[in-house]
Amino acid sequence: MTTGQPAFNQRRPTPSNLTLRVITALVGGPLVLALVYVNGWWFAVAAAGVAAVAILELYALGRDRDIQGYAGVGVPAVMILVALSAAGRPDLLPAVLLLAAAGAALAALRGRARNLKRRSRALVTLAGVFYIGLPSAFLVALRAQPEGLTWLVLVLAITWGTDTLAFVGGRLWGRHRLAPRISPKKTVEGAIIGALGGALLGALWLALNDRLLPELLPLLVIGPPAAIAGDLFESWIKRFFHADESHLAGFNPIPGHGGVLDRIDSLIWVVTLGYSYFQLLGGIGRLGGV
Repeated sequence: MTTGQPAFNQRRPTPSNLTLRVITALVGGPLVLALVYVNGWWFAVAAAGVAAVAILELYALGRDRDIQGYAGVGVPAVMILVALSAAGRPDLLPAVLLLAAAGAALAALRGRARNLKRRSRALVTLAGVFYIGLPSAFLVALRAQPEGLTWLVLVLAITWGTDTLAFVGGRLWGRHRLAPRISPKKTVEGAIIGALGGALLGALWLALNDRLLPELLPLLVIGPPAAIAGDLFESWIKRFFHADESHLAGFNPIPGHGGVLDRIDSLIWVVTLGYSYFQLLGGIGRLGGV
């Protein structure tokens, strides 16, 4: 007999934690949208701050395995990447990545750990710059484009719609595990509902702005799966480092939601996909003139 409960044991959040999640979302969502609307250096500074915290969280995950990244290299690198995008110089991003690689290599040479540990720390450092720094730069570059507000909110709509509906769908109808070895709580049903929700919310936003164009339909189709993949990828990173959450010890700026990295894991993939897709189309300025 069906009980209405998931077919596997699933730890449900306590009411207090769920209340914290709702309150944080109600406060944080409008704040993010306000910063996106204002744009300029306010938005860039906020993006750089979030990126700095996220990369520190990523590096901290490696502490138990003694392969944490070099914060003195990674944090300045992601902040410079964001600043260059804000200044309209994305052409200089590859140079910063090369400098970050050189900085990580020099930091490893000066380290006292064994060679393998030093190389691992250098790789984690550079991986963090690519994984967090580049998407953060793309986020700012996307907003700076003609009709950037429309395109960035589209990315947020796809991401938030997928995340929210996947969570709700999984809680209500989840029966089959999506990736049990990576994230046991995620379900196939939740992923399907989330993907549909992200696509519909993105389509609604485009329709409201008279931008529901045929060339944007593939983004609505592949964007939600990218959000789900981004979530799973961050879960895999935590499993690799044997960690449950990504937030820094003694610093949890998003109550009830884990760390900053836990909140932007899906956005990292969707904004990278969105920015790349628009560039593939020949630039979003052309779309803005349709």
